[in-house]
Amino acid sequence: MNNIDTIVSIATPMGTGAISVIRCSGDNTANIINTFFKKKLSSRQAYYVNFKKENIVIDDVVAIYYAAPKSYTGEDMLEIMCHGGPVMYQLIINEILQIDNCRLAKPGEFSERAFLNNKMSLLEAESLCALINAKTEAAALAARESMSGKMTKDLLDVDNAILKTRIQVEALLDFSDEDIETEGIQSISKLIHESKKEISKILEKLKNNRLLFETSKVAVIGKPNTGKSSLINYLTEDEVSIVNKKAGTTRDVVSKIFSLDGVPVTIFDTAGIRDTNDLIEKEGRERALKQAASANIVVYLYNVSDGIDQEDIEILSNIRKANENILVAANKIDLIEKEVLEKIKANNKEDLFISIKENINMNMMRNKILEYLKSAIKNSSSGLYNIKNIEHLNQAYQEIDGIQINLNELELIAEKLKMAQKNISMVLDNNDDERVLSGIFSNFCIGK
Repeated sequence: MNNIDTIVSIATPMGTGAISVIRCSGDNTANIINTFFKKKLSSRQAYYVNFKKENIVIDDVVAIYYAAPKSYTGEDMLEIMCHGGPVMYQLIINEILQIDNCRLAKPGEFSERAFLNNKMSLLEAESLCALINAKTEAAALAARESMSGKMTKDLLDVDNAILKTRIQVEALLDFSDEDIETEGIQSISKLIHESKKEISKILEKLKNNRLLFETSKVAVIGKPNTGKSSLINYLTEDEVSIVNKKAGTTRDVVSKIFSLDGVPVTIFDTAGIRDTNDLIEKEGRERALKQAASANIVVYLYNVSDGIDQEDIEILSNIRKANENILVAANKIDLIEKEVLEKIKANNKEDLFISIKENINMNMMRNKILEYLKSAIKNSSSGLYNIKNIEHLNQAYQEIDGIQINLNELELIAEKLKMAQKNISMVLDNNDDERVLSGIFSNFCIGK
């Protein structure tokens, strides 16, 4: 890739700090070095030098030159570490911009050039963006694993296996020897089974990774004094909400961002919902229902000893008009007799039975929430991990899953394998549509 422009940008967060890093990339990098340092820099070595404008020292800096193609972007690159502070780094950037064909970089343009110069795959670029934006340790580690190229390698292995299968199918179409056909069909069947299994594993990992990079919303809803605040304090391992035996203690929506087994979650504690003439409680009820409508999932709590009454049914009916993802849980099972509990369970088989106070079935509660979140995220359209990748892999899986191993269907098998491979190639960067690239790299920060 040949770029006329040399791009320049701050690569560290803007503001005051110990040092700031300025990054340059492009054919004019050597000119920048000659103009401001007046000396030759060997590639991949750090130099403590003066950054000079004519004969005036602007700052003492550390400069590292990376000769193409052994650089992040695949172009000649320069990184300048100057004293931190907006005045100093902006002064240096402004001086560099006076050089012909130098301009400020757009968000993600360094990484875009790295992709266009085959220094990283599109999947790895998305993983890098996800790493930068990770909100939990699990998200960061998942992104780093994808950045290592493992997922790309796995996809290439599947792509090669499908290609090998296609070749065998084409060979069978050309030969009609019975012995060759029998042996060939067995080999094709085995390769198809292995390819389907590998695509399924990669698809599951991508779906799970998306869950790590989206901050999900969980709304805890229920009538007063059902344990909503206690549940939130348990899940967040923090005293976020007030716990009080008096019904109606929570009057407003309380929110908390936390990590649920590595998944970033914003959880909302809402006012207890009940029929009342109290204007403040009525306002709390409306806010609670509004949160329920916008949440990825709703956890609806009721007291097991009270059971689900008509008021609960009406509340759930209102919630379901806007949100189908509802986990219903009966709390305080430690307060009733075992025989009574079993009868209630028999009549409410879909509900989860817990005791927050006595920590009964609370691990099951955590797992259920994660299951519901996974289902909700799967059907959403946003996320740092491109939803198109999941769609293409899912389509590839469907094509292979629909193959019937039959000598009379060889042409159809060949076509389905071709379509599966086409969908995998869409994930492996063969689609470099400018709008797609722009959408991905615009999510990066300036200087990356």
